[in-house]
Amino acid sequence: MEITHIQNHTRWKPIARTVLTTCLLFILGCLLMLGSCTMPGGNQKISKIRLSIQNTLPIKRKNVPIVLTGTELRNVSPDFSFKAYSVVTGEAPREVMIPAQADDLDYDGELDQLCFLLNLADGETKEVSILYDPSVRATLTLDINKQTRAAIFPELNAVAAMESNLIAYLLKPDGAFIAYGKKRMKRFSLNTMFQAELDYEGSPISPELRNHFQSNGIVLSQQVQKEVAKPEQQWILRDLENQETYFVRKSYNSEVSSLGQPTATEAHLDVVQSIGLSLNALLNSETTDVVPLNSTEGLIGCGGIALWDKTSETMVPLPPEGDYIRILANGAIRSIVQRVVPEWDIGGETRRLTSTTFVYGENPWIEHHVHIDGNLPTNYAIATGIPNLQGRNEIDREQGAVWSWGTDPRGMHTLGIALMVPVGREVAFIARTDASEKPILPVILTPDANGRLSYRTFAIWGGGIDGFETEADFAGHIQVTTTALTTPPVIKFLPPEEK
Repeated sequence: MEITHIQNHTRWKPIARTVLTTCLLFILGCLLMLGSCTMPGGNQKISKIRLSIQNTLPIKRKNVPIVLTGTELRNVSPDFSFKAYSVVTGEAPREVMIPAQADDLDYDGELDQLCFLLNLADGETKEVSILYDPSVRATLTLDINKQTRAAIFPELNAVAAMESNLIAYLLKPDGAFIAYGKKRMKRFSLNTMFQAELDYEGSPISPELRNHFQSNGIVLSQQVQKEVAKPEQQWILRDLENQETYFVRKSYNSEVSSLGQPTATEAHLDVVQSIGLSLNALLNSETTDVVPLNSTEGLIGCGGIALWDKTSETMVPLPPEGDYIRILANGAIRSIVQRVVPEWDIGGETRRLTSTTFVYGENPWIEHHVHIDGNLPTNYAIATGIPNLQGRNEIDREQGAVWSWGTDPRGMHTLGIALMVPVGREVAFIARTDASEKPILPVILTPDANGRLSYRTFAIWGGGIDGFETEADFAGHIQVTTTALTTPPVIKFLPPEEK
């Protein structure tokens, strides 16, 4: 197997750290000047592409990936350049910068796709501007609050690894994906009297709440945003200046009577943090902070791929040799791993397989794009699937989803895993009478006329910061997620502003 390595320099000498800090401050200053729509040291106006993004659903949508190609942007502004750009909302001079990144998806050395994450209230239409300076020759980039990573770890017997701040995946040589949950870290607890304050998203945090953080060794900046993640259950505090995120979860302590019987429950609010990017923890076999959520043995795993032989109804693993790996992106908000099998022998015919996997910051799901040059032979298709958690399993053919609910392999925390296929795709959900005894719930996909298919998988673990306590809550989340997947935001380019 040929592997394209990327060096990850994590140890900096003091002088190197000083140089890095200076460079980052310089880049940040340039981007901020872009945000003010004025060229550094001059009066020339920065170019702007305006667009509206509409959430047509009556549900709040958080961290929605918005992806625009260079071709789309140059159709609007022929001189658009990825060399120096920023994405903002609001009006000058009070524009708010949105973390964004540009990637080279076709591996030709040129950036060709822009991506950023956007929060949208139910039914909200938000205007976004892309500011750029076509005269800049050097590429200016800045990872702000890095939330994703992709890397290669030969020590783990994996072709690659990737993660968001919520979940991690190992990509195995046979095509299987192993999902890893990230344990949350408890910092301290609060009285439920603060719940009413957390429910008001737009208001600043009170001095009393700020003091609780400080007394537990956490100094908050003046720029703290509040979000209601799950009404009556979970809240998020984002310290924008310090680039730290804190999660508040309602928990209960049981009171015990003099006879040793539970008599009541007392609610409190736990302040927790994610352990963040932690792929290196997988190198420690004794780690308990990053735990596997599905078996490391057998094909598919959690959303992996294999060849499906229709005649024998068996899965065929990807070839163990002759493939190679590309890290297309290792960015702040998105990382992308691509695996290519140039010559795949399928029933005596040779095909080229390209499997590209995306992970986005602040999101628990990964997205798979599979491309096969030329149609598959008649007796073959692509197999994927999710683990059977031995709890409740459900197939929603109308929405194109299959999910399973139960506990993690250690039986310690709740776990929900799902796979979703875009509506209209030719798909077969295999439901056998003995499904409760099968380790995998298979899904068979047929590529379209161009040899392409796509799907999403996600795992939400009760031991992490985004876990669900009940099956009903997880089932409701599936409904919201599938609806959002089938109804993306509506993006419209707006005419230029009058000068």
